[in-house]
Amino acid sequence: MKGNRAKGKSKESRDINLALDNIKAQIIKHYQRISDREAFVTAEMVRNAYQGIGTEYETLLRAFDKENEAFAKRVGKDRSLSTYQKYLTVRKYLAEFIKVNYKRTDIAMNELTEDFIRDYCLYLRNEVGLAQSSVWIYSIPLKHFVTTAHYNGKIARNPFAQYKVDPDHKERGFLTEDELQAFTTVELNNPDLELARDCIRKCERTRMQEVEQSRGRKQV
Repeated sequence: MKGNRAKGKSKESRDINLALDNIKAQIIKHYQRISDREAFVTAEMVRNAYQGIGTEYETLLRAFDKENEAFAKRVGKDRSLSTYQKYLTVRKYLAEFIKVNYKRTDIAMNELTEDFIRDYCLYLRNEVGLAQSSVWIYSIPLKHFVTTAHYNGKIARNPFAQYKVDPDHKERGFLTEDELQAFTTVELNNPDLELARDCIRKCERTRMQEVEQSRGRKQV
């Protein structure tokens, strides 16, 4: 072989070179087809197309649009309008993130990594200005979508498998003694509400005692 060509003029050499020319022509054809549809082309995209893997090559935003389109048809039946609007917002944030960080209009599904998820969450917090709890809320639809894509075989691995978004729940403060006393003296005409009030008061006092005991152990 020389220059990826078989040497000689034998029938075997001619057959090999003809097959190589055919492979090259197919690769060029797949490359041109993908470049006509996508904003970018990777070697893996061309290889997969040549091998017949994912002949309709899927990108994140395109797949997300399909998901949202199907979701919209279920609004008012078994899906809520508010959830649908949240999915649209996530799609908007993803498009902005991809444009800023990758200088693209879309990204291939199998290019999704833990770094992509991490950088997306940082973008929501630092650039969009969302609180950590909101970052968590707007990462859930993406996690659901990506996990489903992995389950259905659209991507080889799930980038969320090794990355967890912290909702950052805050520990609420205690009611003061005055507040507890005021809470206790409120007149209620409903026995169920009185029972609920007494349970809340009891739980609050118990929680205060447990925290005080915990603080005392730490100081010892």
